[in-house]
Amino acid sequence: MRRKKILALILTACLVLSVVVWKGTSMLMGLLNKEEEKAASNIVESPEENSNLRDTVIYYKDDKGFLVPVMRKIPWPEGRGIGKAALRALVDNPANRQDMEEIGLTPVLPANTEIRGMSINEGICKVDFTKDFLNYVSKEEEQSIVKAVVYTLTEFPTIGKVRIMIDGKYPDRLTYGTDVSHALTREDINYVGKDRRKGKVMVYYQGTVNGIENYFVPVTKDVALVEGTPVTVIDVLQSLVEGPPENSGLYSVIPEGVQVRNVDVIDGVAYVDFSKEILDVEDGVIAQDIIKSVALTLKEYYKYDVPLEKVSILAEGEAIEFGEVSKEEPAAVPTFANEY
Repeated sequence: MRRKKILALILTACLVLSVVVWKGTSMLMGLLNKEEEKAASNIVESPEENSNLRDTVIYYKDDKGFLVPVMRKIPWPEGRGIGKAALRALVDNPANRQDMEEIGLTPVLPANTEIRGMSINEGICKVDFTKDFLNYVSKEEEQSIVKAVVYTLTEFPTIGKVRIMIDGKYPDRLTYGTDVSHALTREDINYVGKDRRKGKVMVYYQGTVNGIENYFVPVTKDVALVEGTPVTVIDVLQSLVEGPPENSGLYSVIPEGVQVRNVDVIDGVAYVDFSKEILDVEDGVIAQDIIKSVALTLKEYYKYDVPLEKVSILAEGEAIEFGEVSKEEPAAVPTFANEY
């Protein structure tokens, strides 16, 4: 009888211990998940009238294969998980397609892709996708997917690099050879050059799918440099006015023959001096598009050096009225390339 009592006490103690261990493990996992969500919640802290929406730049794809940054207001439930929400907006599904069909852009992540987890530590975002992430059929598609993920996540100020995981594992290379063995940074978006050893510039051209709605596209081009010399702002703007590559499907409204004479930045204002051919622009909408492409291009060039706020257009050294922009009040540099 006594042995039965002792055995019952031992069984009861084991049961209590197993419950304590299970609860402790659950609490630990809960704390880890809270820490991960806390890291994600610190990504964006911009005030909005609706506290559950955040201005978020997402990279979609057009019918020519170019990645296009679009600012959208993304729901942010309970102020957490905005990084995951941005990636979910990139998944190819009927709802996301319908959201962007008016301007002819499409989400780039393969259908049924899910985000298994995400963590952010010291500027590196690790994002774990399900194996559906790999459901694509070409090297070009693979590269677009990777760049869309990297560029979308690095729009957030707390993320500088992205490490891609698939089903909890770190792949060295993806199906068509893209190297993901290390944390990835922004590099050569929409590259249209032929020699990656040359100097690179990023400029903004325009694109359209339906001939009605247009959008601005960041394009990386080669630029010829004298060995040992850096890329200058004149190099960048001259590359812009030369126009996009033939048959790229992109366009520029800058008149043919325009040359860049000089660029000065004073107190946050870029004074861009063009040759007299810029005076051929009389249409206000075209003038506005030129200013925006110039401003976005300069913003990219100066992003690490000068807080650029406004742009003023000159012709042969003289300030001019350009579209709706007066001589006295330069045009503001846009916060976003495209808003929708």
